[in-house]
Amino acid sequence: MIIGLVAGMLIGSATAAVAATSPTVQAVVSKYAITVDGQQQTLKSDPLVYKGTTYLPVREVAGLTGYDLQFDAKSKKIDLQTKAEGGSTVSQTTNQPTEKKVSWITAREANEKYGIKYVVDKESTFSYGEKSVVFPVSMYENPDGKTFTNAEKTASLMFKNGVPYLGSDTLQLLGVNQ
Repeated sequence: MIIGLVAGMLIGSATAAVAATSPTVQAVVSKYAITVDGQQQTLKSDPLVYKGTTYLPVREVAGLTGYDLQFDAKSKKIDLQTKAEGGSTVSQTTNQPTEKKVSWITAREANEKYGIKYVVDKESTFSYGEKSVVFPVSMYENPDGKTFTNAEKTASLMFKNGVPYLGSDTLQLLGVNQ
């Protein structure tokens, strides 16, 4: 009986010693109103707040903003990829020198929602009313995965999976009120 009691005490003290050396974090679970492109969204998991920084569940946020998330447990790598179909409005930092935040919409959606017309020949031209924006790239040149600007660097165009996306800066330049 004494051997069992001593063994129990040793196991209990070893567990307490391991717990004392493991890092712990005290965070607060919080509720936030989240909107994406002006539309109210709901998260399944509540955000955590730690030392004034809010931590959001990356998989849910990726889905809300139009990305697919791939996680590799071995390398501990998270990879976000733009969805090609459905939910095609995405947010991404462009490779432009100003590194400004641009939201994206497919050229097809821009045509359906706003009546933006586009012609792809040696250049890609997008028109709305009397305004137009020209990009020095043709969709037929296989520009997949690249972002382009017009000559004035005031508008952006991106190609993903063969689909042209207009930047919010392009819509603004054309005079579209989103």
